[in-house]
Amino acid sequence: LQTVLHIELEDEEVRPYIDIGYQKVKPLISYPGFRKGRVPRHIALQMLGREALLNEVLDTMLPEVTGRAIDEQQIEPGGMPEMELLDLDPVTFTATVPLRPEVELGDYRDIRVEVEQTEVDEEDVEERLEQLRGSVSSWEPVERPVAMGDMVTMTATGTVEGDTILDETDTVYLLVEDADRPFPGFAEALVGAEIDTPSEFALTVADDFPVDEFAGQQVQVSVTVSDIKERILPELDDEFAKSIGEGYDSLEALREQIVEELNTEAENAVNEELRESAINSLIEGATTTIAPVIIQHEVNYMLNEQAQTLARINIRMDDYMRSIGSSETELREQMREQAEMRIKRAVALEKLGEAEDIAVEDEEVDERIQSIIEVNRQESPEGIEMPEITDDIRANIRRAMHSQKVMERLVEIAKGEATDTDESAAIVEAGESGDDSDDAGPTAEQDESTNG
Repeated sequence: LQTVLHIELEDEEVRPYIDIGYQKVKPLISYPGFRKGRVPRHIALQMLGREALLNEVLDTMLPEVTGRAIDEQQIEPGGMPEMELLDLDPVTFTATVPLRPEVELGDYRDIRVEVEQTEVDEEDVEERLEQLRGSVSSWEPVERPVAMGDMVTMTATGTVEGDTILDETDTVYLLVEDADRPFPGFAEALVGAEIDTPSEFALTVADDFPVDEFAGQQVQVSVTVSDIKERILPELDDEFAKSIGEGYDSLEALREQIVEELNTEAENAVNEELRESAINSLIEGATTTIAPVIIQHEVNYMLNEQAQTLARINIRMDDYMRSIGSSETELREQMREQAEMRIKRAVALEKLGEAEDIAVEDEEVDERIQSIIEVNRQESPEGIEMPEITDDIRANIRRAMHSQKVMERLVEIAKGEATDTDESAAIVEAGESGDDSDDAGPTAEQDESTNG
């Protein structure tokens, strides 16, 4: 779903860009009789040629001209256009403009979702108490063989047919059942080992081992433990509850708080499952047409997001792809389905907002902004000025509030709690059609929209 603009510029439209190109290269030009950077425009044009100056500004010129042509044609783009330069004399190029995705929601008012409620039981409470005990536990040296759950300091080597694939010295290792690092069964094999007494055993390297040639092979392991510590857990009593630091004066008070927290978590999980199920039903019942270039742009965005995430932990994208044994082409293909689903989700919710005539009033935005300011004022150190609420920030807040309202309406529908409206019925029946304007401006011709 896209349209192609064929654009040809007249000389008077090109002249300002030649001037910009001249200003960019002017400081670098030398010519007899003129100081460097002082060569007049007409001489620079003779020296370098029209095309050379235009090449300096193509990255600016083509998007600007395309933007004006899109406005003249009254096209509503669904993403960034792709431009292909055909000639520089005259300047001729094509701009493939993806149109906004088309979506028809279907009988979305019939969506119903039932989610099983989760009951909090005593086992859940005990598990949370054990987690709290672990958070305030201590480690004490012991003089006995290694047991599961211990924390040991060890020196370990592992070889596969003479090749060393594990070489650790004075490494701290926590024994956890069914752990697969460094090798599956390592923790279990270490149980019973004694301090300063070498232990040797054979294990099988995991299939997902970073070096493929060793995956699934037998590894000979040698371990010497130099220190053994066991976890000391506090008694579950009133003193333990007081030590948590949240103002509990008894174990019973702590239990009551845990039950409340677990119920809140369970309710949040149910609501999240309800929202996701409702969105999936909305998407499944909708008919959506998306220009391939929009999906490609979303893939690019997702790749950039992943690269930035990896960069924050000092991992290069190339190294990451090697570690998972995937090329960029393969990674793009893997992301394509997710990218398409993200777009379908966004446009379906946008269409639902239109169908249900959902709006955010200025007064609501003002109230939310005031609430944000009050929270920031309470949490910020004294003397720190609050950031200015710009138009962009206000627009972002409005969008977030609108998205929240749309989601709340969808949940109401899924629960069977929403009331019908004449407006929504009319909009759903009409569906949505793209803007296929056939009007041509003086410098642009528009092909028929295509689904390719």
